[in-house]
Amino acid sequence: MMRHRLQYIFLSLAVAFIPGGCNKFLDVLPDNRAELDTPEKINLMLVSAYPNRSYVRMCELASDNYDDAGEVNPNGGQLLEQNSYWMDMTIADNDSNVNTWQQYYNAIGVANTALQAIEDLGTPESLLSAKGEALMCRAYAHFCLTMLYCLPYHPEKDYLGIPYMDKPETTLNPKYSRGSLSHVYENIARDIEEALPLIEDSHYAIPKYHFNRQAAYAFATRFYLYYMKWDKVVEYADVILGSNPSLLLRDWAAVRNLTFSVTERARDYISPSHRFNFMMIPLYGATGNLMNPWDGSAARFMQMMRVSKQELFRSKRPMGGPYDTGRDNQSDEKVYIHPPLNWNDNITNKTFQPKWYPQWEVSDPVTGTGYLRCTFVAFTANEVLLNRAEAYIHLKNYDAAVNDMLTWEKSYYKVGENGVVPLTRDRIAEVYGNQASPDYIAEYTVDRPTSRKRIVPHGFTVEPGEQENMVQCLLYCRRIETLGDGLRWGDVKRYGIDVVRMDLANYRDETTTGYRVSATLPYNDLRRAFQLPQDVIASGIEENPRDDYSHPFVQQ
Repeated sequence: MMRHRLQYIFLSLAVAFIPGGCNKFLDVLPDNRAELDTPEKINLMLVSAYPNRSYVRMCELASDNYDDAGEVNPNGGQLLEQNSYWMDMTIADNDSNVNTWQQYYNAIGVANTALQAIEDLGTPESLLSAKGEALMCRAYAHFCLTMLYCLPYHPEKDYLGIPYMDKPETTLNPKYSRGSLSHVYENIARDIEEALPLIEDSHYAIPKYHFNRQAAYAFATRFYLYYMKWDKVVEYADVILGSNPSLLLRDWAAVRNLTFSVTERARDYISPSHRFNFMMIPLYGATGNLMNPWDGSAARFMQMMRVSKQELFRSKRPMGGPYDTGRDNQSDEKVYIHPPLNWNDNITNKTFQPKWYPQWEVSDPVTGTGYLRCTFVAFTANEVLLNRAEAYIHLKNYDAAVNDMLTWEKSYYKVGENGVVPLTRDRIAEVYGNQASPDYIAEYTVDRPTSRKRIVPHGFTVEPGEQENMVQCLLYCRRIETLGDGLRWGDVKRYGIDVVRMDLANYRDETTTGYRVSATLPYNDLRRAFQLPQDVIASGIEENPRDDYSHPFVQQ
């Protein structure tokens, strides 16, 4: 029986960044081995095929969801500043660029080792579900890496991909090629399609901490949305949502009835008992703190109330209702079933929904030392519904798209109260197409920020008129739904939305004035692909281009 080396040698790609280079780390093969000769051992190993870091922090900070409180607020740090201003990230911490790269490839290495073991055992029927899980984990980790380190997919462009690892690594000093993003997407699609029919929920003790059937199909809808396979998005969303998707969506009224405690509501959000939660992934690091207000260590960069008032929760919105011009601080109470929570003190100025519950894992009970942890809700029914709505828009099935957006709206807003109206084709046409209407939402400018931003779609077209109006409405709904999830960065990249970073050092919240532009990331800026960790580049893997004005992405 083949002996599979665990934990170390298949991670050579992940650890190529270690100072001193890959050779120093792998001069001697570690004798840390286990024989994967039973289904029980393979299934146990697959617990480690889920990354314990996430793209969320990096993507959220780089997006237009965040403002900069200015240098007057010292609660930030160099890594957060580098991230927020799209610089090369050189600082190391638990959630750093280098650790994120490493942990995704660690997960890939585990998945590949499990797949090899399954093949060596003759792929018995008892291991088919484990094979499906391993394939899905491998596809997911590669996809997350493309979200971070690749430009947006274009079917006619050979942009750089990331090394696609489909075998356990067994050599001491391997050389890797990034290949094209198109090739990476082809491999992800292959893995997804092979995995989907193999996933079996009865295989898991607690399905929602694994790629269960709902999570697998939810991931497929997200991937095919980025891959521009609109029919596939609809097909796989239908499998999950059924004939009445409203039954699966988050019950915000129930959340509002909970004890008024940010901690308790955040803990409730990550509960595997909720029907809208499809999969949770435990993480190490401070992401849970960053996404919540009580930790002031990252207070310089956050979802400020300026963003909420002008672009998000309190802004002029397609479904109407009172909006905040700096005077009505209770406007969100009149509009949302569960109003976003606002936190404003001497350190923080933040608007958020309670999604992240930070935890502390004690490693030494005597000293009290340990690790920051949190749980990431990776896929939800709410996101899947909006993925399908977006696909319907591209298929020009506008009635179906509006129906999905309306279903989502009814789960989130007090429709029929305080001027909040149902989304319809006529309403969307008025809000985005009739400049004479009092409900018209003008396009964003620096002087008058709004929720409607110019789009320059990459790799697909959006027709002026009804299709563009639909897209604008959908992007608003998605931005509200996915705040704190990191997915706005994907929309910013796919739709070519400029990111304007505002400095709020002189901001006055009562009048929504005093902000200024500190930096802008244009729609065709190569920094939309984060730079690889410097030690990964030093190991010989091709870096992302920067000042290449002839690059086809810049020339679009």
